[in-house]
Amino acid sequence: MCLSSGLAAAVALGSLLAAQTSIKVPTGGIDLPMGDIGGRPAVDVTVNGKGPFPFILDTGADVIVVDEELVGLHTPEDAPPKPPMKEDPATRIKSLGIGDALLLDVDVHPSPLARLFGGSFPARGVLSAASFPGYLLVLDYPGKRIRIRKGELPPADLRTRFEYTSEQILPNVPLQVAGTEVRVHVDTGSPGSVTLPTKYMKELPLAAEPTRVGLARTAAGEFPIWAADVKGEVALGSYKFDNSRVLFSDVNPIPGPPTGNLGYQTLRQFIITLDAKNRRIQFEK
Repeated sequence: MCLSSGLAAAVALGSLLAAQTSIKVPTGGIDLPMGDIGGRPAVDVTVNGKGPFPFILDTGADVIVVDEELVGLHTPEDAPPKPPMKEDPATRIKSLGIGDALLLDVDVHPSPLARLFGGSFPARGVLSAASFPGYLLVLDYPGKRIRIRKGELPPADLRTRFEYTSEQILPNVPLQVAGTEVRVHVDTGSPGSVTLPTKYMKELPLAAEPTRVGLARTAAGEFPIWAADVKGEVALGSYKFDNSRVLFSDVNPIPGPPTGNLGYQTLRQFIITLDAKNRRIQFEK
């Protein structure tokens, strides 16, 4: 299952992440262990000082999602959270804590995560990777660390650093697949590898007919997943991938035409740095 896509339908993704009233990060930044929830990076988060609770850190989400059972957590001296408005599914909570970093007066989207993904699903929320504009978010997969510090990335060089536009909403990069450029989301909420829209099953040179290998179940419905080996190189900037096997599915984390994504099986070899303010993303080995 693609977590980002399931939440897209559940909370109507598509608008840019609302700016938090205040972001507090220690001068030297923070360095935390990276947890793992089904191949998705996870971090412990406190909600209004309670917890911590495991949250997935997701580049494929443009809003913060909190399990509906946690939204009402508040201390006696705090005012209860603002109830959701009919025209706005978001509600506001006082604080989210990630290590020694704090997001204050945060707009979040309540969601019945346990019902959506099964009662055994351990995540209690999804923290959008775009939650720290003005800071660098580092997902160090090989070192299993998550770091947040003040700074910005240099401009794109199309080798290890890339840029995306405000219209593209989520971080995405130009992937070269058998000589064809495809823009794909960098989706830490996906446990897969390289996934492309199904139209490319007809447009790319394949070694054999695609084979159906699974089904992505989301709140928007069910989406078949196909797999095939591509006759040609798969590369991201200066990085060439050893595996030519590609998945095909029209599951999509945001409304609009299907867009491919890079998931855990590909991302786990990189140290990824996201500069949400300047819409830049960097890959290092």
